[in-house]
Amino acid sequence: MSRVPLLCIAGGGTGGHVMPALALADAARTRWPELKVSFIGAERGLEAKILPERGEQVQLLAMHGVKGAGLWQRLRVLLWELPQAVMSIRQAWQVERPDLLVGVGGYASISGVAAALLSRIPVVLYEQNAMPGLVNRTLARFSRCIMLGFEAASDKLAGRVRRVVTGNVVRESILSTRWQAHLPPRLLVLGGSQGALVLNQIVPEACQLLAREGREFVVTHVVGNDEKRLQQVREIYAEAGIRAEVLMYCDDMAAFYASGDLMLARAGAMTVCEAACVGMPTLFVPLPHAADDHQRHNAETLACIHAAVVLDQKNLDAESLAIRIDTHLFNQRKLQRMSVAACAAAPYAAQEKQLNVLAEYISGLNIKAGVST
Repeated sequence: MSRVPLLCIAGGGTGGHVMPALALADAARTRWPELKVSFIGAERGLEAKILPERGEQVQLLAMHGVKGAGLWQRLRVLLWELPQAVMSIRQAWQVERPDLLVGVGGYASISGVAAALLSRIPVVLYEQNAMPGLVNRTLARFSRCIMLGFEAASDKLAGRVRRVVTGNVVRESILSTRWQAHLPPRLLVLGGSQGALVLNQIVPEACQLLAREGREFVVTHVVGNDEKRLQQVREIYAEAGIRAEVLMYCDDMAAFYASGDLMLARAGAMTVCEAACVGMPTLFVPLPHAADDHQRHNAETLACIHAAVVLDQKNLDAESLAIRIDTHLFNQRKLQRMSVAACAAAPYAAQEKQLNVLAEYISGLNIKAGVST
């Protein structure tokens, strides 16, 4: 009886790492139904909740991050937690050894990659952002290959590591959605799963100013997990006479994108890629404190081809934002040009490219690689 191949995906911490990891796992299972997939994550990360709820096989590590930590915690992680985690992973692999480890970033990825290198298991890294994170920048030299969500990330990696620009995998329902104009036009506001305080505060005020000028439009605003803010934002729109749907979160992102003419959003890697695939004209407000300013780098991949505009949060107020919204939301010709430019940069073939990379390293899969670089 032939052995079933095993893919192990290590990393997480935030949705920006966890959701692309799940998308990769689901795509691999679809192409190769016989493939087994396991995960390595951190007890303190988002994966500790999401993966068990999905019934995934996951090994959770008791690790802390070191970014912004004091000397004592750094020493504790490097001299105690990391070696313990690596040993724990290798012990688990004595029962079932992976054919390939994919590191997706986050501090749990370090332990998985270290264990794989010691066990002589091939390592492939996956960097979702246009500015590679510290973990992937550090580990790249030890990997067989690094898959990149954005071509711009390639020049920011040192050494001679093999780079494959795959793009980020976008859900099928979103891939089949395309931008179209509406009357009256609809403004979409998206601050991520936790919302964005600056967008929740300034966007409704900017919309009030536009309503006073007689502009007719509608709004769908995702405020994040904050019931108090939800009510406040609803009241502001209602007082201005603006027809608005205000949500804590959105279950159907394909319908969300299909309903809009212009989006205001943070610039996480997946949001940027989804906007490109849909052809959604976007005003990005990058999170200013994101690690290595990676959200700005993500947003600029679309801004440099005139598919989006990058707004600096520190200079943002209701008046200036109202002007930006006004010059875009009500100019259908401008929105159409931005939409076409966005689609031209969309990673429509990301799933196929990523799976072709994996196929090179997972034994027992009868498939021709054909990698695109």
